[in-house]
Parts: sequence; structure tokens; C-alpha cells
Amino acid sequence: MRVAIVGAGISGLALAYYLQKRGIPYDLFEAGSQAGGNMRSVKVGDCLLELGPNSLQACDELDELIRELKLEQEVLPAALPSNQRYVLRDGHYHQLPSTPFSLLSNNFFCWHTKYRILQERHIPPADYDYETISQFFERRFGAGVVDYAVNPFITGMYAGDSSKLLLRKAFPQLKQMEKTHGSVLKGLAEASKNDHNRDVFSFKNGMHTLPEAIAQKLISLHTEHRVDMITRSQGKYVISCSSPSDTDTEEYNLLVLALPAYKAADLLHYTFPGMAAAMQNIHYPPLAVVHTAYNRRDVYNKMDGFGVLHPKAEDAFSAGSLWSSSAFSGRCRPHEVLFTTFVGGAQSEHHARTERTILMRQVHQELKELHGIGADKPNFQHAHLWEHSIPQYDMHIEDAHTMAEGLEAEGMFIAANWYCGVSVPSCIRAAKELAHKINLKLPHALNS
Repeated sequence: MRVAIVGAGISGLALAYYLQKRGIPYDLFEAGSQAGGNMRSVKVGDCLLELGPNSLQACDELDELIRELKLEQEVLPAALPSNQRYVLRDGHYHQLPSTPFSLLSNNFFCWHTKYRILQERHIPPADYDYETISQFFERRFGAGVVDYAVNPFITGMYAGDSSKLLLRKAFPQLKQMEKTHGSVLKGLAEASKNDHNRDVFSFKNGMHTLPEAIAQKLISLHTEHRVDMITRSQGKYVISCSSPSDTDTEEYNLLVLALPAYKAADLLHYTFPGMAAAMQNIHYPPLAVVHTAYNRRDVYNKMDGFGVLHPKAEDAFSAGSLWSSSAFSGRCRPHEVLFTTFVGGAQSEHHARTERTILMRQVHQELKELHGIGADKPNFQHAHLWEHSIPQYDMHIEDAHTMAEGLEAEGMFIAANWYCGVSVPSCIRAAKELAHKINLKLPHALNS
């Protein structure tokens, strides 16, 4: 049996790694010169910039992978608790409650909202197939929680709009908590008893350390090999690809697409046109990532947390900022602070496409006003635009998910964040499960 994997982002890399451990032959094709997808770390002068994911949350599969890759000494724990975040409200930053108890004990919410939160345990479960995240939380906790807790959190995680993302797609565990415990608060309390290792961390030399380490272990990774066409012949997948020196066509028993939906769609027009059309409907909003550094003495804000979130109701230019130098050491010079600011996403796509010079000026001005910065200009600024950022788990993703499940019987699988969850740990967990699923198909494929 031979498996073709198209795309060497973290999902494709992890799948190839787990197949290789099982001794299953594969070829991993990557059009670019290096693997890693959106996990990109860039060193510019004395600043270490993350263009994609900024941190990882520990889980069993990720911990095991790091041990196997012998990366333990490269792990960089967060210097501050990851739940120490702030939300913009009435023009000022307030610490976001991080536990159900702190929702009630601090002054982030008014007494009316706190009372509504207390009533959540008495609200009966409901079953709505197309309930959005906003609708779910408003039904159970009230609008106050949606505007200043749920909305900014979803913006930070998905670059998304909580009024459009489907709860059962984005957070199926919350739906299950309501069903099993009759209350989200009860479910969270129960889950916390078994949640022993959720530490947040990065790597000393940046997030790209992980995909780079996996890539070095792979014996059948082919960079600068662009897959141009996928067809089927006698039950097998025919992969046509080109490299700087050659073009080639090979047959494979199984096909795995580890690509963004819009790229995968281009390869399936001939083979599975319905699936291609469904994938084209998945929305990836634009998102600009702006890094800005100042002298520590010029910043009034203590920056004693992970960062800040800007609710849509506050009408800010950016969606918020990570305090990168507070969260992780070695991100800039010792006398400086580094902000990673996110502009755009599903709720303000036009902001992401602001002309680069104006974009950076706007970010500097907003940081200056909200953080009490005395400098007229930053020491350093860098901007990167993701024209297609994070896939949106809204109603338009439904058909692609359904069709992907059906096509597994045809020997075609998906390993991508639009299918298995947007976080890196979710992608790694799904890749390990898919390797097991492919292994179960091994006897049948060998006889085909």
C-alpha cells in the first residue's frame, strides 16, 4: 500500500511521522521550499516574530511527540498564566475572569449579568442543529457574557464572528456538557477535575521548531514538489506533480489532502467536483499580524499578562494584541517590549487590507493610546498579511465535512485544520488517529 499526502503543514507532517512509525509507505508532497505551513517563526534583528500560532497548549499527544523528537530542552514555558488576559471595555482594560468563580467574584460584569450567570444551572438543555456560539451563550448566560467575554475570545481563537460560527462544529464539547450535565458550569467544573496538564508553552527558537523537527525525521518528504493534478484509474489515485528539475506521475492506494480547503478544491475538480465546490465555500477571512517593539521605559502599562482582546462593541481598529515579551522570554532585547497585534478577521475584514504603511501607523497609534506609550514612534515594526487566515466553522463548512466523511470509503482522507479543529494540538491528535485508521485499511489495500 502507498499513501500520498499532499501538503506539509503540521497536519501533513504529523500524519507522515505516524505512518512512518507504523512502517506504512507514503510520499509527502510540499509545493514550497520548506515544510511547516502557517507555523512560521522569523528572526528580524533582535526580535523573534511568530507569523502564525504563538503558543501551544499541552496535551498527551503533543507531550509524547515532543519527547519522541527529543525537544524537551527546547520547550519554553509561558512566563505568566495563559488565562491572565485583559478585555477592552469603555476604553480601558479589565482583567477577563478566568474561572466560573471569578466570573462572580470580580467586578468585570454588572450584578444583573452575574445573577443571569447564576441562573445557568436551572436553564434546561435545548437541541438546535444550527445554533451559533452567540445564540448558545446568550440562551444560557445572557447577552452581557456574549459581548464582552465570548465575542473577543472567539475573535482571538478563530479570527471569527461568534454570531456565525456553529457551536456543535467549533465547540462540540460545550454542547455535550449541556446534554450530559444539564449545565455548562457543571460540565466545566467536572472537566477541571481531570484537566491536570494544560500548560501553555512555545519553543526557545520559535514555533517553527516543531514542524522543522518532524520534517528532519521524515524519509519521504518532497519539498518543491507541486501536485498539479489528481485523477483516478482502476481504483487508485494518480498524482501528477512537478519539481524544479522534473515532472512525474505516480499511483497511490490512498490519498490524504493536508491542504487549506481552497487549495485542495483546485485539485479535486476532475475527481470529486461536488467536494471541490463544497470546499470552495469555506471562508478564510484575511488577518494582518503586526509586530511592534518599544523601550520598556516608554510603556506605562505593566503588561502583566498574556495580552488584550478588543470586543466588537468597542469599535477598535485591531482585534487585540499579545504581549509577546511578557509571555515568553527572548522575543526582543531585554530593555524592550514586543506586541503582536492582530488586525482584521471575520468581523473587520477591511481593516486587514489597509495599506501596509497606514496599517502599521494605525496599530502604533492604538497601542500608544491604550497602553500609555510615550514614544512618538516604535523601535521596530513588521507587518504580515494572511490573505486566508483561519477556516470559519460556520454553516458553509457543513457540506464539506459531510462529503469528506463519505469519501473515506473511496480511500480519500482529510488532514487539515478546516476538518479536525484549528489548534495545533487538534491537528496532531487527528493525524495520529488518521494514521491508525489507515493502518486498519492496510490488509484491504494490499490486496487491491
